[in-house]
Amino acid sequence: MTDLFDEAADHVEVVRRLWDSWEDDAEIRDAATGRFIDRDKLHYIDFEGTHFSVRGPSITPRPPQGQPIVSALAHDTVPYRLVARAADIGYVTPRDADEARAVVGRIRAEQDAAGRAAEPLHVFGDLVVLLDDDPATARARRERLDTLAGQPYTGDAPVFTGTPSQLANRLEQLHASGLTGFRLRPAVTAHDLPAITRGLVPELQRRGAFRRAYEAGTLRGLLGLARPANRYATA
Repeated sequence: MTDLFDEAADHVEVVRRLWDSWEDDAEIRDAATGRFIDRDKLHYIDFEGTHFSVRGPSITPRPPQGQPIVSALAHDTVPYRLVARAADIGYVTPRDADEARAVVGRIRAEQDAAGRAAEPLHVFGDLVVLLDDDPATARARRERLDTLAGQPYTGDAPVFTGTPSQLANRLEQLHASGLTGFRLRPAVTAHDLPAITRGLVPELQRRGAFRRAYEAGTLRGLLGLARPANRYATA
């Protein structure tokens, strides 16, 4: 399994280099001269790794965000290491605050070992949610899913059953344990997604724990991540 995650890390490194292989102003688009690009601002990445080699450059210009977000779901030490080495966001699945604290500690230790301690890295907790205004109604829906499946409704992430206010309490506890955000998975999209947007979000806003406006125009900006400098651009 370690080899597979090493290959994944190489893949991320190649993609990141390809995103940088065009400088931001490499496109000229000068119809009068017929020049579309400045060839001096395209770069070979010349990646040589254990699993593959790529010369580059990319066939497309650098993305508007410089580099799109790289994220990975991680359940144990080896994928934690991949998150620490290569990702902007790691999704983890702790069952409680103590486990969240331990997981975050392991990822931060791997991040330090990878030489990325100074770089921003989010650790988001994953939760499957069944939300209703009444806790008994939420429990009844979960029991119905158990009955339909013929077994308890489970997954790789913990399942939360309750009200938006109760979920807000849970998220605050987990956040205090070191998680920087959350990825919520609606158990029943048509029901639980509106419950998140119309019930949970206003509750978090009342507590001052969720934005009331979008302060940036990109996903990187909304996550508090700076637009990366191009590694190949000359000053």
